Amino acid sequence: MKQRDRCETKQEGREKTRHQTAKTAFILTGILISVSMVLRFSFGWQALKFTVMGCLLLVISIIDYRSFIIPDGLILLGLVLYVSLSLFAGQALPEVVLHVLLHGCSVAVPLLLFVLLADFMTGQETMGGGDIKLFFLLGVYLKPSLTWLTLFLSCVTGLFWHVLQCKWKPGEAFPFGPSIAAAAWLTVLWGQPVLDWYLDFLLPK
Repeated sequence: MKQRDRCETKQEGREKTRHQTAKTAFILTGILISVSMVLRFSFGWQALKFTVMGCLLLVISIIDYRSFIIPDGLILLGLVLYVSLSLFAGQALPEVVLHVLLHGCSVAVPLLLFVLLADFMTGQETMGGGDIKLFFLLGVYLKPSLTWLTLFLSCVTGLFWHVLQCKWKPGEAFPFGPSIAAAAWLTVLWGQPVLDWYLDFLLPK
C-alpha cells in the first residue's frame, strides 16, 4: 500500500511539473509574440492587431495539437476582436464588414474549392474544415498576398513536421493548425519584405 501511495505521489508530482512547464511555456510564447510585434511595427494599431491574432493562434495551436479540433468559437472570437479593434480605431462599420467578407474569402473560398476537388479525386479528406476557417480568419487580419504566402509557408512547415514525425512517431496523424500559426507569425514579421524582393526580382524597374 505504501509503495502504491509513493508511486501515485510521484505521478502527481510529474503531472504538476508538466502542467507548470506547459503554463510557463505558454506565457513565454505569448510574451515573445507581443515583443516581436512591437519590435516589428512599434506601438500602434498594427502591433495591437497582430498581437491579438498571434495570441489567438497560439491558443488554437495548442487545442488543435491536443485534440485535432479548431473550435468555431475561437474563429468567431477572432472576428469579433478584429471588428471591435477596427471600430475602436475609427473605421466605419460598413467598411469593416466589407473588409471581413472580401479579405476573408480571398483565400478561404479558392482553398475550399481546391480541397473539395482534391477530396473528390482522392476519395479522402485532404484538409479539415477548421483549417479552412482559420485561413478565413487570417485573410481578415492579413492582406490577400500575405495570406497566400502563409498558405505556402504552412505547407512547407507542415511537410517538414510530417517528415520528422514519420521518423520519430510513424503512423501518427499530425494537426495542421500549429503549422499555419507558425507560418502566419513568420509572414507577419518578414512576409512583406520577402514579397517585395520577389516582385522586384520578377519585375525589375
